[in-house]
Amino acid sequence: MKFETQTHYQRFVLGVICGLLPVACLVFGLLGEIRGINYPEWYNSISATYFANSNMCMIGALCLCAFFLFSYKGYDLGDRAYTMVAAVSALLIVACPCGAAPMDYMGLFALPTKVSDFIHMASAIALFGSFALMTLTQFTKGSHKKRNAIYRICGWIMLAFMALVGLSNVFDWTGCMTMICEAGMLEAFSFAWIVKSGVLQIS
Repeated sequence: MKFETQTHYQRFVLGVICGLLPVACLVFGLLGEIRGINYPEWYNSISATYFANSNMCMIGALCLCAFFLFSYKGYDLGDRAYTMVAAVSALLIVACPCGAAPMDYMGLFALPTKVSDFIHMASAIALFGSFALMTLTQFTKGSHKKRNAIYRICGWIMLAFMALVGLSNVFDWTGCMTMICEAGMLEAFSFAWIVKSGVLQIS
């Protein structure tokens, strides 16, 4: 597996981390479920796995993503703007957990649960929104038609899943709908970055 530059390798690593995140959260979360150490309904979203055995997967992967995004230069100010928003959002998601556990205060700053949950949700919207818009507007600036088509498909998949999450909250759909949507968004983003790394050699 050869990469043209260090940046191409960086793109590939970021894509792999994002793609493995939902899988790792579920697999190691199930180990905690067997031991009976998870909070109830930890599988409803990737955010909720913060309160499961797999919390280290969620925290570690998002921190790694933030590190890569902070260090990614890209081609122009648009790239930097999107990656900076995504990096800060990823760190805020980790520092301010969602309100999936019965606690009065939580997170790195020991915020009231409602405040932490609000920051978490706003950061998640910013993270996935920046992922989708970056894929649609920045990745498609090149002249490779097949790659651009893939980027557009991945970007619209992410936006569609974001809309589905919003609808599930409006209509109070229960279960793991958010987990499914978040996993779908991460896999689409992961594939876009792997394609952008050049490892698949799509013209």
